[in-house]
Amino acid sequence: MTAFPVSSQQEVVHRLRSSIQSGRHWYLALLEAVRDYPEDNFLVAGDALDWISLTRELLEAVSDIVPPQELDHFLKKGKPPIKLSAQEARQLIGTGKYNRYLNFLYGVTVEAALIQAVSSEVVKEVYSIGLRRPKNAADEAFLRIYGEERRRLRSAFEGQDASSRGRDGDGNEAEFIYWLFKYRLAHQDKEKIASDTKKALDWLKTRAGYFPRLF
Repeated sequence: MTAFPVSSQQEVVHRLRSSIQSGRHWYLALLEAVRDYPEDNFLVAGDALDWISLTRELLEAVSDIVPPQELDHFLKKGKPPIKLSAQEARQLIGTGKYNRYLNFLYGVTVEAALIQAVSSEVVKEVYSIGLRRPKNAADEAFLRIYGEERRRLRSAFEGQDASSRGRDGDGNEAEFIYWLFKYRLAHQDKEKIASDTKKALDWLKTRAGYFPRLF
């Protein structure tokens, strides 16, 4: 990846502020800033764009000129103030950023939702037979989704070479979730992958606050 000059971040923020002040809708200006902003510090495992952290950083710099209600709604729920098609969004943020955004959406947001959805199923099953909420619902969810214990998968993830793990090799939760996503794609058949992904999306649709999107 081409290195950006140190001043480039400030230049992007300056263009973002100027664009909004000149009459450009703040959200459209934001997407253009996402396109231009150096992404190195916002990548999960090198190819998923943590757009939530990136947009928060950009908006903090221009929060004084963005409508407070729209800003609050977007930052807290990931709900954009205007609707855009996928094609329009791709044009605004560029193909590279768009693809890495999708990697984060499905590889982190949706994958985390899958674990939550299956954990909820485990809890409901236990409640249905009159038992207390299990302490190990997530452990059982891992077995059902990945066919492996959570601790074993975590150990496998932590045991990777740090250079292959993205941001500083720090093994943060987003990187672990993204690793699980790739693990699932590599070890499950297409039918189960599609079924599990649909389950996660259905779970998210009923919990809008957990499903932030850039467009």
